[in-house]
Amino acid sequence: VEEQFIGKLSNTPVSVLYMEDRVEPELLEQVKERLCRIQIDGVLDSGDIEHLAEEPWYSPFPRFQTTQRPDRAAQELLHGRILVLTDNSPVGLLLPTTFHNFLEASEDSYNRKEIVAFIKGLRYVALFLAVTLSGTYLAVTTYHTQLLPTHLLLSFAAARQGVPFSSLMEILIMELAFELIREAGIRMPGPLGGTIGIVGGLIIGDAAVGANLVSPIVVILVALTALGSFAIPNDEFAATFRLLKHGFIFLGSFLGLFGIVLGLFVVLEHLAGLH
Repeated sequence: VEEQFIGKLSNTPVSVLYMEDRVEPELLEQVKERLCRIQIDGVLDSGDIEHLAEEPWYSPFPRFQTTQRPDRAAQELLHGRILVLTDNSPVGLLLPTTFHNFLEASEDSYNRKEIVAFIKGLRYVALFLAVTLSGTYLAVTTYHTQLLPTHLLLSFAAARQGVPFSSLMEILIMELAFELIREAGIRMPGPLGGTIGIVGGLIIGDAAVGANLVSPIVVILVALTALGSFAIPNDEFAATFRLLKHGFIFLGSFLGLFGIVLGLFVVLEHLAGLH
């Protein structure tokens, strides 16, 4: 454990934890150097360290994995990773981090490997659906209707009869409604939060379909994307893909499947360049 004080006025203790015989020395020196470069009046939480220690590149993706579980932190130290703890903060920063780390849950280590492999695969599917499902629906129904079976296409058309908005506006309205419900559920006191989220989603979705403001298929799509984002264990990582989802909605609406594929290539290229 190596401790240093960060913050000209707060003098907040920040500790770097590692196992000397397992950590990569070059990475350890880089972490210490990054921490020494931080010049700020006060550090109040590990989130301040996370943002100030990152490379100066504007990216919605987190570069540090966070945990509040002591068993997870100890386990990762055994794996040769570095843990950064900030005084008065319950959140520890783990590094180095890979894309796969963000899709791992703490309880995965205690389950059988076959079950864990299935669940991790399910999380990758959920992540892909959370990002691309709404945009792909817009792309297929707007530009590539020949990809759909005739009965399914007729079912989509019948569901949209009487809806005054375009498919893009439908999805944006429902996405906004679900984001508002999610935020309201977080702010509601105690056990009411989860209840508000579920009941509010059901009531608003049913009322919107009954009033012919949106089609039933759009409610199903938005609900599936919301479930996909909830399946991602890391909240900060999930929030990034909730943001990217709106970009894919516009790409699918204006450029079709070409826009979806282009967006995937841009995101993958950006991820490959992050450290």
